[in-house]
Parts: sequence; C-alpha cells; structure tokens
Amino acid sequence: MSSVCVVDHPVAGNCLRILRDRRTETEGFRKEMKRLGWLLAIEATRDIEYAMDAVVTPLDVQVNCPRIKDDRILLVPILRAGLGFVDSFLDIFPAAKVAHVGVSRDHDTLEAITYLDTVPDNPAAFDRVFVVDPMLATGNSSVKTLEVITGKGYRPEQITLVCALAVNRGIEQVHGKFPAVKIVTAVIDPELNEKAYIVPGLGDAGDRLNLI
Repeated sequence: MSSVCVVDHPVAGNCLRILRDRRTETEGFRKEMKRLGWLLAIEATRDIEYAMDAVVTPLDVQVNCPRIKDDRILLVPILRAGLGFVDSFLDIFPAAKVAHVGVSRDHDTLEAITYLDTVPDNPAAFDRVFVVDPMLATGNSSVKTLEVITGKGYRPEQITLVCALAVNRGIEQVHGKFPAVKIVTAVIDPELNEKAYIVPGLGDAGDRLNLI
C-alpha cells in the first residue's frame, strides 16, 4: 500500500453522494458513514498481519486459512466525528480495542487542543493502530492525535489514518511530520474555504452525525 490510498469504488462514490447531499438527515447520514467505513476498513487492512490456521470443512477436508489477531488492533477515533467509523471496524474486527482522543479546534487560530486521551501506555500489546476521523482538512487534529499516540511509544509505521474526505493540505501536514503514516481516504477534495471546511465536502461531519 502506498502512503496515500484513495478507495476508488462505485459503492464508495455512492456513499459520498448521499453524505454530501444537504438533504440527507441524521439517520441516513449515519447509515452511509457506516457503510463507507466498511469499505475503508477493508482497504486499510489489506496488509494486515495474519497467521495460517488449519480448519476441517464439512467435507472432512483440512484447509489452511488466515487467522487475524484482531485483539491486537487498536482503534483510535478522534472525537467526536471519528465515532462514525468505529462500528464499521468493529463489525469486521470485533475483538479490536478502542481508545479515544478528543481534540477541539480554536475557530480563530485553527489550533488543535487535546482534551481527552485514553490511548494505552502499552504499545507492545498492539500490532496495528487505526486512527479514524471522517475529515482530514488542515491536518491539525490528526497531527495532534498522532503526537499523542507516538508519544506513548507507538511507531508511525504501524499507524494508518482513515478518513472519508481529505485535501492535499491536510495530507501534506500529516506526512510532513509523520511520513511513515499511511492515509486511506474515499476522495481527495480540491480545497478548504476560509473557515477551513473541506470544499465541496459534506459540511461538519460531527454535527451531521450527532445533530448538535
């Protein structure tokens, strides 16, 4: 997987169509965010580590199949919008652990401020870390979260940032400090507006997921 992967799939595009539409209400927005999260989770874990395990089929034939140790996966949603992808990952990796990083943004300076951190202090317990947040805009929140995670001993090479939409400014900000972190997104939009919202984007994902 290259350092940036865009999931170019018709189903992902259809999810984005519904998410972008201002007429989509909270229930539909949550449903499509979860559906898109499944596709992103599959792509983000394309290179996941696994062991081979022998099973016997109903035809009494033994066959070797991959076994994923999902209890060694750590999900880190950036609050609050990142919660929209957690269930998607847990549907596929039910034994994964979930930590939370809360980041608020100063709307004047766009500075990211951490207000919550539950990332475990035992990086040896995890093989992969997936940071999930629907929007990679300025990159400030993502960089702040990556600083929290790597500050506890996690290696950038084991971290993947998963988002629905990104812009080049955010990608460059992340890779400027963490070049080894992989980024998986459904689309790269052209720009940010004066309020640092992705354009054309889909509005404020946190507000649309939670209504308030």
